Amino acid sequence: MAEEVISDFDMTLSRFAYNGIRCPSSYNILDNSKIISEECRKELKALFHHYYPIEIDPHRTIKEKLPHMVEWWTKAHDLLCQQKIQKFQIAQVVRESNAMLRDGYKTFFNTLSQNNIPLFIFSAGIGDVLEEMIRQRKVFHPNIHIMSNYMEFDEDVEERRERYMDSYDIVLERDETLDVVNGLLQHILQQGDWTEMQGS
Repeated sequence: MAEEVISDFDMTLSRFAYNGIRCPSSYNILDNSKIISEECRKELKALFHHYYPIEIDPHRTIKEKLPHMVEWWTKAHDLLCQQKIQKFQIAQVVRESNAMLRDGYKTFFNTLSQNNIPLFIFSAGIGDVLEEMIRQRKVFHPNIHIMSNYMEFDEDVEERRERYMDSYDIVLERDETLDVVNGLLQHILQQGDWTEMQGS
């Protein structure tokens, strides 16, 4: 049976902090960039302060949290879509951010690639941003497969939102507890999607 590595991205492959200063997640990279308006930034922050306590509430079940996470995800993505972000801006935003991969990342990524071991990254973040982070550090190898929230640059907001709503990653929004992503992974394995993914 083939080996594989399954990982989260934000604060797992990327650093949580450096020299005592919190590093941004893939969402924070975009939220705090110059391409996001001040008004949008305020609204995103308000959403965070409302929904994050729900996400980390140990007294709520995953089933109770999910509707709130979907609501958070939908509102946040609608706000970002309204910013009319261009694809070429992503590379600049990542370059100007303080985001970092963990120490030893080159050895980690290169060793997996050299041994043909697939790396599956399940991320609640923005796939375009985290891909660019890995690419700029020159370790984006063919063995990497990312399941995340990807931006669409050539559709209107409603088409974009509906496409996201139909995808698995809708439930991954900012799930720092990993309760939801673990539940999703179990669902995929039970449905047989994992076998199809490996065969594709």
